[in-house]
Amino acid sequence: MIRSPPFSPPRPPAAEAAAEPELDISALIAKAQEAAVGDPKPAPEPMTAAAPDAPAPAAQPAKAAVQAPAAAAQAAPTIRVDLDRVDRLIDLVGELVINQAMLAQRVTEAGLARASSVAMGLDELEQLTREIQDSVMAIRAQPVKSVFQRMPRLAREVASATGKQVRLITEGEGTEVDKTVIERLADPLTHMIRNAIDHGLEKPEKRKESGKDPEGVVRLSALHRSGRIVIEVADDGAGINRERVKQIAIDKGLIAPDAALTDEETDNLIFAPGFSTASEVSDISGRGVGMDVVKRSIQELGGRISITSRPGLGSTFTMSLPLTLAVLDGMVVSSGEQTLVAPLTAIVETLQPKSVEVHALGGGARVISIRGSYVPLVDVGLSLGYRTEPLEPEEGVALLIEGEGGARAVLLVDAIQGQRQVVIKSLEANYRRVPGIAAATILGDGRVALILDIDALVAASRTTEAPRLMQAAG
Repeated sequence: MIRSPPFSPPRPPAAEAAAEPELDISALIAKAQEAAVGDPKPAPEPMTAAAPDAPAPAAQPAKAAVQAPAAAAQAAPTIRVDLDRVDRLIDLVGELVINQAMLAQRVTEAGLARASSVAMGLDELEQLTREIQDSVMAIRAQPVKSVFQRMPRLAREVASATGKQVRLITEGEGTEVDKTVIERLADPLTHMIRNAIDHGLEKPEKRKESGKDPEGVVRLSALHRSGRIVIEVADDGAGINRERVKQIAIDKGLIAPDAALTDEETDNLIFAPGFSTASEVSDISGRGVGMDVVKRSIQELGGRISITSRPGLGSTFTMSLPLTLAVLDGMVVSSGEQTLVAPLTAIVETLQPKSVEVHALGGGARVISIRGSYVPLVDVGLSLGYRTEPLEPEEGVALLIEGEGGARAVLLVDAIQGQRQVVIKSLEANYRRVPGIAAATILGDGRVALILDIDALVAASRTTEAPRLMQAAG
């Protein structure tokens, strides 16, 4: 007997579609992408068959799942990391730089040839160390936008309180700097913006009389220059009234009545403690606490602040700050049996001075002739007290350095040891502030070396020798 196969009833169309749905994935993705870019005609939802008791088709979740990668591509993924961990990592990188320098010193002392495999491996280690250091510093780098964004509201409040019309212009908000520097910039910038509006800008009616726009302009800008960040606060006001500043300084006993000051020295009197040009005390100014605190705050960050003022045209306050407070590239030099470090970004060129190029001035000062111009010559060992007799020019090496504002000076040292990346250690926090010294570092042989304060040396040479330089050049 032949058995027939068991009867199988035909499957209904709905059940067949539910068991084997035919879904065009490529078409779905294409339609979802069109919707993501804003197609004016909404894409029709894909139809899928389902059992009568099944839930509604999950078309929207599928569409959201396709759009999720596009949204994620627009916003870069970030993670939250405790700041203490980043600081610890930076400290470890600093120690790595020091140990790499120590290892290089040991290789040199062992007399290994630079072509040896040990020396080649050491060069690769130095390169990797620098790349790690740059990457770690980039983690702490943040744009100054977070500080600049607070200033427009401040400008409106001060303008309203003083009855002035002010337009604040910000530039370079994307300039990045170390997070520690940014956090400590808020207070100095706040006071400088207030100072620019309250003391710098004139009243609208007075600006009209001078042929100016009644609306004053305060410009806040940031940029990178020579391995440092430069922040400027400029106004188009009346400039510094030097006669009034000098008279106030005389009344407060800051200078002698017969003191002969240059324009730059007169402008810098506003940084004296307790100095104020306000005629009456208000919530904005007149309390004698201000620019001296700003200058001290900038100096604590290893920076400098300078003033450029033109009567009737306005004033510009320039702050120069290090990009990071951890590592710098330096030129290691010897002076008076001491090892010092000069920041590489401040060195223009090195020279071998000759006696005929050096000219003596009154008071023990000397200048050197460089391509037809006279530049102050600073004997580093003599200035820092490492020796009592000046170094003969032909026995040393000259470093032509440039400070903020383009001011130049020549540092006379005994010898140059080489270029090296050094880790900055605060001298003021661990010892005390030393004039002419910015910080300290640890060399490869374990010795402590001092990092020269280039701006302080240039300023000192200009203050004591500028009048005589002008006379000698004339």
